[in-house]
Amino acid sequence: MRHRRRRFKRLRAMWIRARRGSREGWRRMLRLEGSPRAIALGLAIGIVVAFSPTIGFQMIIAAFLASMVRANPAPAIMAVWITNPLTIPPIYTATYYLGRHFWPGRPVDIHLTLSRFVRELGRFEFYEVYSQFRELLELGVDVLVPMFIGGAIIGIALGAISYPIALIAVTRARRLLKAGRHRLAERRARAGHEHRP
Repeated sequence: MRHRRRRFKRLRAMWIRARRGSREGWRRMLRLEGSPRAIALGLAIGIVVAFSPTIGFQMIIAAFLASMVRANPAPAIMAVWITNPLTIPPIYTATYYLGRHFWPGRPVDIHLTLSRFVRELGRFEFYEVYSQFRELLELGVDVLVPMFIGGAIIGIALGAISYPIALIAVTRARRLLKAGRHRLAERRARAGHEHRP
């Protein structure tokens, strides 16, 4: 019973942190320079890359692709953090099983393979890119190829959905911020006129 309560508290704390993090991420995204199109495209690219099994290189790949298509690289880099030690098992399991439908390689015990992979990743700091990539390569072709195929399908689908949503949301939020600033400036101007002798 105590174990369940502890687990529930841990999950609740993680949920609260994730909500705060997403709110803070949204605020940061609104403060970014560039057009709403560049921000939305950067976010979509980051989501596509987040579902690829390129851990260790995801930020570099996302920033490079974003700069290639004149998107904002900051939301692309932020979006790749969808893939982190907590989310790797469900994301990579889903991409593996989806990719297996299109890859004739031998089946693998993906749960055992991924739990070992995540354990190894936990030993490295985020900047130890080479070590992370080496661990990824050790998963083998029969795991990596299905994960690439499944990751491309899921990532492109979610990226395509996120682009128009982010474009509309950033455009509207900026319009509301601009209107709010304009109203505040008008109020201040009126207050200044009233206080003049």
